[in-house]
Amino acid sequence: MNTKEKMEMIMQMRLIAFAKLVIPFCILGATVLFFWLFVEPEVYAKYAKVFSIYTFIPLVGTGAAIPEGLRLGIPPAAILSFIVFTDAVLALFLVWNFDYAKKLPGIGKLVERVEESGERAIRKYKWVKRFGFIGVVVLVIFPLQWTGAAVGSIVGRLIGMPSLITWFAVVIGTFIRSTLLIYFSWLVAFLMKPFF
Repeated sequence: MNTKEKMEMIMQMRLIAFAKLVIPFCILGATVLFFWLFVEPEVYAKYAKVFSIYTFIPLVGTGAAIPEGLRLGIPPAAILSFIVFTDAVLALFLVWNFDYAKKLPGIGKLVERVEESGERAIRKYKWVKRFGFIGVVVLVIFPLQWTGAAVGSIVGRLIGMPSLITWFAVVIGTFIRSTLLIYFSWLVAFLMKPFF
């Protein structure tokens, strides 16, 4: 391989790395733009509230966002799709940019904290490493302390799972967890209805 071919290969690798960094943000931006342009302001506000609860309330984000979304009148399938989509974009960013993201200003510290949580989860829940794909899915379904989509993405990468498989495990785990929470919310609402 001559110098020119090596330089082309390096440039191509940098372009792929840049694309992997930018694509999740573009997907997120396109989604926000779509909601802003094509969805009624009242509906947009409902989704923004669900997203805020889900994102900014650690530990119980999903458990609080789904009942709130149902209370606001968002259809269950829409809530499920919205939460799975949110976690899928986050997981895509993390599995593609795990090492690179640690070097980014602002995001780097957050990714390092998530990595530390992932390492703690591997030490505490040794079964995740032993079960691989299924372990990551279960870790995302049952968020034990600070686990969830972000930590599941990091754990999958730390135990050596390929990016696509890790992403798929996180999406499946998020889908199952969110579906269970929707049905649980319905059950609680049904049981509490006579008292209100």
